[in-house]
Amino acid sequence: MLPKRRSADRGARTDRRRVPDRRASHENAPGRYRYPSWQEQRTQFFTRYLFLALGVMFFNLVEDIRPAAWSLQQLNIAFALYFVLNTALFLHARRFTIYPQRYHLAMWLDIGITTICVLNDPYAIPPSLLVFIMVVLGNGMRYGMRLFAESLIGCFMAAMLVLSVRHMQSMSALSPGLLFLNLFGGIILVYSYILMGRIERSRRELELHSNIDTLTGLLNRRALQEVANRMFQRLQRTQQGFVMLFADLDKFKAVNDRFGHSAGDLVLKSFADIVRVSIRSNDVAARFGGDEFVILLEDSTLEDAGKIAMRIQQQVTRWAADNAIDFSVTFGLGEAPTHGDSFARLLEQVDKALYHSKTAHQRGGFALAGCSDPAIS
Repeated sequence: MLPKRRSADRGARTDRRRVPDRRASHENAPGRYRYPSWQEQRTQFFTRYLFLALGVMFFNLVEDIRPAAWSLQQLNIAFALYFVLNTALFLHARRFTIYPQRYHLAMWLDIGITTICVLNDPYAIPPSLLVFIMVVLGNGMRYGMRLFAESLIGCFMAAMLVLSVRHMQSMSALSPGLLFLNLFGGIILVYSYILMGRIERSRRELELHSNIDTLTGLLNRRALQEVANRMFQRLQRTQQGFVMLFADLDKFKAVNDRFGHSAGDLVLKSFADIVRVSIRSNDVAARFGGDEFVILLEDSTLEDAGKIAMRIQQQVTRWAADNAIDFSVTFGLGEAPTHGDSFARLLEQVDKALYHSKTAHQRGGFALAGCSDPAIS
């Protein structure tokens, strides 16, 4: 007979760690940002350097071209300041790939230098206005809809402001060509925003279905490997280690044999719920396969991981008793890069620790990678 499922375990929620989330609150709001890889951000920074070089050559090397509002010296100072700030942001991105505040700062820096170039463009219909479109598309399509909307509004306001200043300085009538250029540019940006919204929704839905284990709601094995590989890449740049917990449910086969697969599914989903409320929002939990689960803890020590393992085990023991299902969970613990400098090596060492704990007849315990004696929970 299938045991009756109880309501959400109050103890699990009560015992949830009250550690402040070390990442910004955006982690709790999926879809607000897209987090591009370091390689993708590096390409964007190189593109900024390319446009900067074109601007410097245009105003300094093209014959009979002079800034319309500033002196050439003032404009070159602005270019130099942009180069310094862009380089500082480039170095920061190399160390901290995920950092939304930098995304915003870099975007407004782009808008600022573009506005200066349009202000000083000597042509009646400034071709530099087109760079605003590059700023919107380059930031919005790379970082998600929030930055898309912000860059769209920012570029539109900056373009209107700088064109108004140019008009007041020249005291000449606005040409039809300039009006149509702005009209077409605005239509392109608005249409791009609409299309990007649809693409982003489709991408999130596809990503959700491809990365999530349908039974437990945790990450699946493929998504886990992608996340772990990114963490190891960041580890090489920042030396910021992390801890892995490898969990295996004890007596799970006996649960299936005695109660049926529906009871086994209930155990897996309930264990996933316990894990979910026992870790921080910026930690990673995944179903590795069958009754095996992996948890990755950033900015944590092995001692922290041991406390989490014991907390989860206590909740599992309570849930098993309440639902009259005899099972427990055994953990293997390891730290990167101490116990492995790649996902495969670290997992191998942690798996050995878990196996050592089980063979030592310590079901419901945990063992540290590289230790001869399993720790007892």
